[in-house]
Amino acid sequence: MLVHEADQTKSAATPIDGLSLPKESDGAAASTGHLQPKGAFPLKRVIGAALAVAFIVASYCIPGSESLSREGIMAIGVLLASVAMWFCGTMPQGVVGLVGVVLLVFLGVVPSLTEALSGFTSATTWFILCVFCMTAIMQKSTLGLRLTRALIGWAGANSRKLVFAFMLGTAVASFFMTDTGAVVLGMSMALPLLKAVDAKPGASNLGKCLMLGVAFAGVLGGFALPCGHSLNILGIGIMESTVGETVSFLGWMLVGIPIFAVMLPLTWWILTRVFPPESIADKRDVIEANTASCGAWSAKDKKSICIVILLPVLWIAGNWIGALNTTIVAMVGVALLFLPGMDLMSWREFQDIAGWNVFLFFGTVMCLGNAVSSTGGTDFIATLFLNSGVLDIHPFLVLLVVGYVMYLIHTFCPVAPALCLLFLPPLLLWAQTVGVPTVIPVFVVASITAGSFLVPLNPTIVITYDQGYYRFGEVAKGGWLSAAIFVFVTVCWSFFVCDVMGLVQAIPL
Repeated sequence: MLVHEADQTKSAATPIDGLSLPKESDGAAASTGHLQPKGAFPLKRVIGAALAVAFIVASYCIPGSESLSREGIMAIGVLLASVAMWFCGTMPQGVVGLVGVVLLVFLGVVPSLTEALSGFTSATTWFILCVFCMTAIMQKSTLGLRLTRALIGWAGANSRKLVFAFMLGTAVASFFMTDTGAVVLGMSMALPLLKAVDAKPGASNLGKCLMLGVAFAGVLGGFALPCGHSLNILGIGIMESTVGETVSFLGWMLVGIPIFAVMLPLTWWILTRVFPPESIADKRDVIEANTASCGAWSAKDKKSICIVILLPVLWIAGNWIGALNTTIVAMVGVALLFLPGMDLMSWREFQDIAGWNVFLFFGTVMCLGNAVSSTGGTDFIATLFLNSGVLDIHPFLVLLVVGYVMYLIHTFCPVAPALCLLFLPPLLLWAQTVGVPTVIPVFVVASITAGSFLVPLNPTIVITYDQGYYRFGEVAKGGWLSAAIFVFVTVCWSFFVCDVMGLVQAIPL
């Protein structure tokens, strides 16, 4: 739904310090998907609760076996129950996650609350919270609006072109830094634009395209180079230890860059057709008037741009310097905001901007994923699939089926390192047996587990989801076709180019 004409007349010439993220009440209403008229019966929310109860009861009644314990069955049941409530907007997403954690303890899936809350010890969970320092900088300085004016100058009144510019910038940043960091960078730059054009969370198609676009682009840029994602390095390491082979930096690029070059414009085209962004032609004068007031670079602006440049440089350097862990760098970024002499904002201002809701949401998602993994659920699913006889069909079809199945598994159980460790060794041995280049399963598994275009349970998407511009189910609406094409293109191109060009080289053992 486009922004109403009455809303468009509101002035966007808000002072820079006044720019803020959508209020929690707005974001919660949009993200939980229950924008019914006042007094309407919340049928969809009740359906979500009923499905959750059905999943819990079913998992409780199913007996365990040698291949999967009763705790593993109930862990899968709790995960499915939570997904049902998230999808139907039964409760705010963070509350749903907490209910899932409580059920893990109440049903005896895990022995203690401490173990049930293990997701909050994950470095990724804390990274998601701390990396909002980038958003805070963009919100409390003129950097975001200066970039907005530059992009408006390039794209003109073409909002679809503007969406592509943000997607391309995010994807290129993801070549060299963590996907999540690139998404936060792109989102931080997009939010001032959405504020300036008075894009309403949950109603603006431009908001949906930008928030989903930068999330999808972060995933697509992450596998183009081996340094773009830790899963790429993990996959190459498993390949070396399992079959004694590796792939060069250039060899990986020959697989990744062409897939990226096809998928980015295709994903942009599909997204902007599903959610046609509203024109910003009538807002251009307002935006230019707003950004014209930025004036000369202030001391705060200069300090802010130093941090904006420093953090990506440190994230890139972290590919070679182990101490520069992505989470540690993000924590340093938070500290720099309050360093004597910097003083870019108060702690209360950071509290208002930081993604506490997304921190709670993703932390509980990790808790549920860890429970499924620790009780043998993930191992059971992988073993069941690999022993189903699927490896006996044509190698190309094997990779295609594995790709789609892994995509679905990772979508709802985002424990990517565990999935790589479970799926890759048997697939590598199979590839050696049938004569398929071993880099193919490595690339397919690493790229597919990097993120999902179906539900906001992975860190690259959950960050933008928290802003309230799109609903849970709208991720699949905008991304299902891109996801289907992505898996097919990835398997086709990697199968062709690796087989023809021989990118694998043996390692002396």
